[in-house]
Amino acid sequence: MHMQMTLQLLVFFVVAIILGIVLRRLLKNTAIPYSVALLVLGMLIGSVLDYEVDTPFLHELKSSFELASQLDANLIMFIFLPALVFESAFSLEVHLFKRMFSQIALLAIPGMVLCTVITALLSLSVLPWHWSVGTALMFGAIVSATDPVAVVSLLKEMCSRARLQTLIEGESLLNDGTAIVLFTLFMGLATQAQAELSFTHVVGEFTRVVSIGVLIGAVVAAISLMFIGSLFNDSLIEIALTLVLPYLVFYLSEHVFHASGVVSVVTLALIYAGPGRTRFSPEVMEHLRHFWHTLSYLFNTLIFILVGLVISTRLGLEDLANWQYLAVIFAGILVIRTMVIVGFMPILARIGIGLTKEKSIVLIWGGLRGAVSLALALIVATNESLDIQLRDQVLFLTAGIVVLTIVVNGSSMRFVMAKLGLDKLPKAKQKTFAKVQHKISDEMVKVRESLKQDEHLKAVNWLAVDRNIVTVAMPYEEEESIDTQVEYQRKLLESERQFYWNQFAKGLLSQDATHILIGAIEKALDGTPQIWPRPSIAKHWQIPKWANQCANMPLIGSYARAASYKQHVITFESARGLFEASAYILELAPSLSLEAEQLETALEQMTLVNQFADNTLNDFRKGSPHLVERVESYLALRILLNTERKKIQELTHEGIISEVDAEKLIEEVELKMHESKKQSRLI
Repeated sequence: MHMQMTLQLLVFFVVAIILGIVLRRLLKNTAIPYSVALLVLGMLIGSVLDYEVDTPFLHELKSSFELASQLDANLIMFIFLPALVFESAFSLEVHLFKRMFSQIALLAIPGMVLCTVITALLSLSVLPWHWSVGTALMFGAIVSATDPVAVVSLLKEMCSRARLQTLIEGESLLNDGTAIVLFTLFMGLATQAQAELSFTHVVGEFTRVVSIGVLIGAVVAAISLMFIGSLFNDSLIEIALTLVLPYLVFYLSEHVFHASGVVSVVTLALIYAGPGRTRFSPEVMEHLRHFWHTLSYLFNTLIFILVGLVISTRLGLEDLANWQYLAVIFAGILVIRTMVIVGFMPILARIGIGLTKEKSIVLIWGGLRGAVSLALALIVATNESLDIQLRDQVLFLTAGIVVLTIVVNGSSMRFVMAKLGLDKLPKAKQKTFAKVQHKISDEMVKVRESLKQDEHLKAVNWLAVDRNIVTVAMPYEEEESIDTQVEYQRKLLESERQFYWNQFAKGLLSQDATHILIGAIEKALDGTPQIWPRPSIAKHWQIPKWANQCANMPLIGSYARAASYKQHVITFESARGLFEASAYILELAPSLSLEAEQLETALEQMTLVNQFADNTLNDFRKGSPHLVERVESYLALRILLNTERKKIQELTHEGIISEVDAEKLIEEVELKMHESKKQSRLI
């Protein structure tokens, strides 16, 4: 029997993924969101499971979907949620998240609490079922949380605005933790497990749950990053750790310490994506992101089909009055979310990065409910201490709201964004982007001309080719006067940041040097972008006074000299990286410039950066001649070893070296790289 269930679940998994693949292909050039279509598909499948089938294969298929629809609510909470939350938080721009944290926290904590309380009041005043206050508050907590699974999957399909996406994703990630905490507290009140619930108790318990959740995520992240930092290009171990640790922190938080598992997972992911990113081997990062992107797609496909199945199989058609109550509650939660966000607008517009009226409308309409709300409702539905009618009522209303928000709000989100003008880039950014497209066009024109000279391409119909390559020969046209200075400087700084990541990926920048340079760029991007000065870099380049004072002291002298040497290496590497990056940006800047004045300003500021780095390198050579040879030799060795590895990989792709032989050669090169890295830390 157990084996039969296992095989049926396997059949469900395989068939659901195949259906998802086919559906994604069919929706490729349509405006229908993938998540919405999956939910509807799941509901359609669930609605036909009552029909009898005679074919053995169809009978097995029907049984597998029936079994999936009866799975415990904890499947969503403990199998899908940790991975999906981790992937979402790991893909966030951590710098942007930190800048917007005040806005995110305002919406996710006081905003969530307000929505819960007002929804409870609405339920007590509208529904005729004579719910207790505890039950109403429990229901309010269930339906007030914007679900990260539903929101994130939708945004990634249609939103190209990083700030808006970060705000909505961040709120949905954090308010899920708030919802689970409130649900747990009010569930005890609804089941009479707690006679009363004071405001002080709620605040204290919430603080405890969130604080412990953050602590667990941070501790596990710190310990695991120390281990990951000791590895060298071991993709299997590094990727496997990122897979298992979200589940570990979720389990520790929820089951061992009774804290917020979601907060722990978000903390872990943000540390990995921010300060921990340089701890991962550069060669692994691309594989790591591909792995999580694929896993997220698989889990999203399964979870939305599962949600559709559960809704259609566990809910019968209620009487007309219940559907009317559902419509009222659905309209009510939209109004309540509008009231809360509009009420917070004076604060939201002044903190973080601000909030415009258009983005606030998207924030209101994008408050989808999804798998988390349904999982909490299923927990209520299986709680024997509650009245059976109450359980059915909560499940019916929650499932209805989940379906309506995903189908109504989700399917119309693209239309809403288009009406508000948020489906396109801002004008200044669009103008800069048009210049980039023109640069691509120029390159295509050059290639086109060279292809015309190819004697093996004499029969080409160039008119037909040009019709299909819209960028070829398109002249760049100046639009209306727009202030593009801010966007231009932002683009240069973002290009410089990517240059550092590319250098790090090639092994030409160390972890510490990359961390310093990336940190300086992110500070420069705060508020109005500022290319020069870079005060944070100079601060990081200072040798600690204690290291010089204690260099000749017994016991700690060797430690002090090691710290001093390490600081010299970091200074040299980061100064060299800054010098090369500034030289690269000086070459790039004219091709992205829209106005002569903005180009002149940018060149002046970047020249100052270049001179600053050059002066630092010269001072290093003069002030520490005994370290110059060692540091430069180590850097040269690292560059050559990276070059050797890259050449081996190229020859493997060309088929000159077999993959087996290439693996052996690369292992030898990486062993040398690892040994040189360890030796560089020694005095």
